[in-house]
Amino acid sequence: MKPFSNSILLVLLAAASASVASPAAQQHVFDAHNHYDIQNTTTTPTSLASPPFSSDTCPIDAISCSRTDVDSCCSPTNGLLVLALQWDTRWGPSNAFTVHGLWPDTCEGKQLPSQGCDPQRSYTNISGIIQTADPLLHADMNTYWPSNKGDNDWFWTHEWVKHGTCVTTLHPRCYGADGYQPRQEVADYFRKILELRENYNLFKVLAKGGVVPTEPEVGRRPKNTYSLKQFKQAIKNEWGVEPNVRCIGRRLQEVFLWFKVRGRDNYYLVEPHGRDSCGAISYQRKSTGGV
Repeated sequence: MKPFSNSILLVLLAAASASVASPAAQQHVFDAHNHYDIQNTTTTPTSLASPPFSSDTCPIDAISCSRTDVDSCCSPTNGLLVLALQWDTRWGPSNAFTVHGLWPDTCEGKQLPSQGCDPQRSYTNISGIIQTADPLLHADMNTYWPSNKGDNDWFWTHEWVKHGTCVTTLHPRCYGADGYQPRQEVADYFRKILELRENYNLFKVLAKGGVVPTEPEVGRRPKNTYSLKQFKQAIKNEWGVEPNVRCIGRRLQEVFLWFKVRGRDNYYLVEPHGRDSCGAISYQRKSTGGV
């Protein structure tokens, strides 16, 4: 038998290497398919690859985290959500908590990836998107969702990318074959959150329970405080469930309200899944004015 020529050997080696992809290459393909690889910008969006969605296929009694056989457009897959409302004496109306965010968690209460859930919808200039879609919503967000660093667009963009992209019922596919306008899910996400803030008015409920802001006190350990029990009981008396209350030292920082969802977007309160970080609570009057 004659020995193989160099050219034949090169052909055989090339064919062998092409038939078995390296583990790294296989992983890259998997990541791209699941939209986890932020570097890949050529993947076909799920909204184009998946069949059109019809809400007529959704069960009318779907409750988040109760079933695994429901389309993610019918009921949010990340079905335990936290509405974080903050109290900063420097920002927002004097008679209102402002919004930190609405954060989807897994049904076990675990946080989702810090980079969000859909790199293809990691939009920038969220302020501009909302201003164009709904100027009144934009004005309300400037009032009730201010950044304590003075950059609302950065704050809102961060909240959208990290949390808004994880609300599965707001995926473009969920709007149906002909019902989606580019980026309309952004305004829908923020509009729903401001609706929840209004419906679950912490300031009014606390005042109804006798918990009202006190005059500011000088010093790091103010004495004019409420107990954690007073705070939580005022809310439970009105809504039937307790919140989680967060403080920096004794100063009230924010209140977490926990939700599950009936259907696509009917939010209802559930018992808290987090921890409190307050003992005595300093709930001081804001230095801002206005309604």
